[in-house]
Amino acid sequence: MANVKIVESKLDIFHAPQTHSLAHAVESSFTAERGTLAWQFALIYGDVDELRQRRVSRGNCAVLEHNARFIYYLVTKSSLYEASTYDDVQAALICMREHMRNHEITKVAMPRICCGHDGLDWKQVKRLLQQTFYQSEYPIEILICEHEDMSKELAAPKCQITEARGNLFSAPENYALVHSVSADFAMCAGINLQFRCKFGQVDELKRQHKHTGNVAVLEQDGRYIYNLVTKERSHEKCTYTALYYALLAMREHMREHGVTKLAIPRLGCGIDRLDWLRVRSLLDL
Repeated sequence: MANVKIVESKLDIFHAPQTHSLAHAVESSFTAERGTLAWQFALIYGDVDELRQRRVSRGNCAVLEHNARFIYYLVTKSSLYEASTYDDVQAALICMREHMRNHEITKVAMPRICCGHDGLDWKQVKRLLQQTFYQSEYPIEILICEHEDMSKELAAPKCQITEARGNLFSAPENYALVHSVSADFAMCAGINLQFRCKFGQVDELKRQHKHTGNVAVLEQDGRYIYNLVTKERSHEKCTYTALYYALLAMREHMREHGVTKLAIPRLGCGIDRLDWLRVRSLLDL
């Protein structure tokens, strides 16, 4: 009896449940074209230099652990200019399977690997997945997710980012204001304290029960105030992953309410020490 369940979903891979590890295909130098899924993984989860130092050849799998979740990098070719083959895909899947077995991982989310630019046939790749996990010792669930290739959009971006000196609170009234906070809404120093003094309503923010990777929203005099929740406690450090998910949550609210202009500081680039160029790329994304 088959011990693998393949579920095809419309869910974006970055919205896959935390119960699922994530997998995607890469080339052996971990170089990725801007906007592709591999580029998005590198931007959100980082540690590309560490992956390169491992010198993983095609047909193998590199693994990172992030917040008690494994990220699988299936190495299916040696360079951007090659095409993946079914043999290399299956070899990388077997490598992932062994790691999953050793660590008792039963759920993984992935796209239709190598069925985009590499041109492999999804039906054949799906058969490889079934063959690879058919005789697993325990039930395996593979969630097949969608993903958005941003290459063309980033070539002609719809988002215009203008960097300016000045006081964030002096931004025109038709700009929503944004900053990052902890889920305890302590806001006891820096720009957080300024937001607290100017807008208050901390009890209202707490009543929204927003946690890491989400956004708490206030409205004052027709202007939205976005509080990006990027960590649980004020003494913790913000991560790129938490910031990315909080930005996605804010984007959904913006779409629903027709918000097109934001005034925003260099998120997480103060005491949290995030890199501004990488944060800016997240904003583009």
